Amino acid sequence: MKCNAFSKDSLNFPDNFIWGTSTAGHQVEGGNEFSDWWAWEHEGLIEDGTVSGRAMDYWNRHEEDHALMAKLAYKGFRLGIEWARVEPQKDRFDCDVVEHYRRILQSLRKHGFKICLTLHHWVLPRWVAEQGDWLNPDTVDHFMRYAKFVINELGTFPDYWVTMNEPMVPAIMGNLLGKFPPQRRSIRAYRAVSRAYLRAHARTYHLIHKMHPLAPDGNPSRVGVAMAYPWIEPWNSPGPAGWYERFTASIARRVAFEGWDHTISTGKPHWIHGGPAIADIKNSYDYCGINYYTRVSLKYDQRRREQYWIDDTKAAPGIDVTQMGWQIYPEGLYRTIRSVWKLFGKPILITENGIADDTDRQRPRYIVEHLAQVHRAIREGIPILGYFHWSFIDNFEWREGFAKRFGLIAVQHDDPDLTRAPRRSAYLYSDIAQKNAVTRETVETYAPEAVATVFGD
Repeated sequence: MKCNAFSKDSLNFPDNFIWGTSTAGHQVEGGNEFSDWWAWEHEGLIEDGTVSGRAMDYWNRHEEDHALMAKLAYKGFRLGIEWARVEPQKDRFDCDVVEHYRRILQSLRKHGFKICLTLHHWVLPRWVAEQGDWLNPDTVDHFMRYAKFVINELGTFPDYWVTMNEPMVPAIMGNLLGKFPPQRRSIRAYRAVSRAYLRAHARTYHLIHKMHPLAPDGNPSRVGVAMAYPWIEPWNSPGPAGWYERFTASIARRVAFEGWDHTISTGKPHWIHGGPAIADIKNSYDYCGINYYTRVSLKYDQRRREQYWIDDTKAAPGIDVTQMGWQIYPEGLYRTIRSVWKLFGKPILITENGIADDTDRQRPRYIVEHLAQVHRAIREGIPILGYFHWSFIDNFEWREGFAKRFGLIAVQHDDPDLTRAPRRSAYLYSDIAQKNAVTRETVETYAPEAVATVFGD
């Protein structure tokens, strides 16, 4: 990686660094009606009262979106394949759907994008959910049939593969805290689902390498996981409350990512997940995908029994928070990169980083300050392949519905025309991508309040 690293006026990134954006199928495509999330939304469980519906209609408007991304000089795109579309009923693969995905990928290739393809981003076919979801011992085999079909049909397109997106998020939110489908609150279910995800990832990793050993550029295929890494800290209250916060933070890190990472790096299941060894799991990464958004400070609260007596929504005085209420903590991205690099020693791809900000007032500063931390890690010799901003476009934000807006491109979900309107931050990111650098001029133009933190003035 060639990088004229740092000057007082410019943070220059390596040659061939990928400046991309990220999405997920269910959140942007629309019409994913054979899925468990579609069914769950229609039970009235979304906080803003919406359902995904047509979402941003990327399914039909992908060419328009790809042309807009190309015009903005973005270089990469991360998208997902929806299992519920491909296999809406057990053992019935929809060839028309696969051909539609093929046209989407061909369009991306035509516009010159590096393609990062996700095979599983939380959502299940409804028939899988009705048969016990990931608690059903047969589900991993069902998933492998789906994965084999997709890899066989579309495997010539991806430059990077993501087998699983943030696997511990649905394991925790759906099986430990009961906030996502299937709304369980069971440690046993969390452990069983986590192990199923690990098995599915390991088998998919080796299947991709067997079926498509080479990426489009002729190098070995690059397969990994987009792992969620919140920076988790105790609040450090005085007395016994502080002890409980430190203990809980230690367990939370293991539950959220350390248990998974231990299993991948050593091949030995972490005690948090239990069970016997998982075949071929060790070192089943060619790169490490990092999804980073925020710091989480865990504060003891005896009123929050349903949250194991922990409040994870607090921010210390003076700490800015996003529209989601998440702390803005750019240094956490640098610290996460260092930690992941030390553990795995594999190249890193920032597969998600972004902010919910419907006003677009915080996003420019958020972007440049987080990129400064990415650059800091690059200067220390850590190989970082690219950065995919979440998200290209406003989308259906899971339990929160359409109220939380992560997009560089603004879209009102109730606009009959779903008009795409680039935000100011979209042009900021375009400027960075074109220059392959974060320059002082760019920061002064789009986020002048961040000049000192980005350039150390």
